Amino acid sequence: MKGRTHLAIGLGIGAVASVSQPIGMMPVILLASGVASLAPDLDGNNLLNKRVTKTAKLIKRRGVFAGFVLMVLSLITYFLDLKFLSFLDGDWFTQQNKLLLFAFGGIIIGLSLKSQETLKNILMSILSLFLLYYAFTDELWWLVLFALYIGVVGWFPHRGLTHTIWALAYWWYMSYLLQDSTGVNNLALISTMAYLSHIIGDMLTKKGVKFLYPLINKVFKFRL
Repeated sequence: MKGRTHLAIGLGIGAVASVSQPIGMMPVILLASGVASLAPDLDGNNLLNKRVTKTAKLIKRRGVFAGFVLMVLSLITYFLDLKFLSFLDGDWFTQQNKLLLFAFGGIIIGLSLKSQETLKNILMSILSLFLLYYAFTDELWWLVLFALYIGVVGWFPHRGLTHTIWALAYWWYMSYLLQDSTGVNNLALISTMAYLSHIIGDMLTKKGVKFLYPLINKVFKFRL
């Protein structure tokens, strides 16, 4: 099932659930249900990580050139005193920072040599680390779980762990913490139903899902 279809179903669940909620809570409910409906496909490429995938593609194409330029620039400024590069003459651009710039260029080159999918997963893991820092600082425990989710699931096979009952339970607990944080009634149930709608939607396809993996290797799918 396509991502836009999953999203439409998830938003539909959120819209119906919003009827009995205060109007001010509607954006939170729709955002939570929309993200939940797309989250299982973060083990691949979907609407949620579209920009990260584009960034990975850009690094893959231009990374070697950009990294080489940074490394050359750092070496030139390290060994030579070039007055015409006045923008690099500030106190911030110390010898140590010049070496860090060289290392950064090397890292970009190294990343650009990875496959696009691997590079996308690395970027998602880096994003996860930033979110974890913010989440721990502000004690947002639901965000801790969400950050761990987006940082890890990309390394698993598509329609694998994210399409199981265990991931569904994980998402419910994360949503429960979000509900406790926002005060939106039944948010955990709404978000979990949106997540489940994605799994059921994929059960309607020929490939199906291994809903109880690794406990049972059976593929669950509905025959229409």
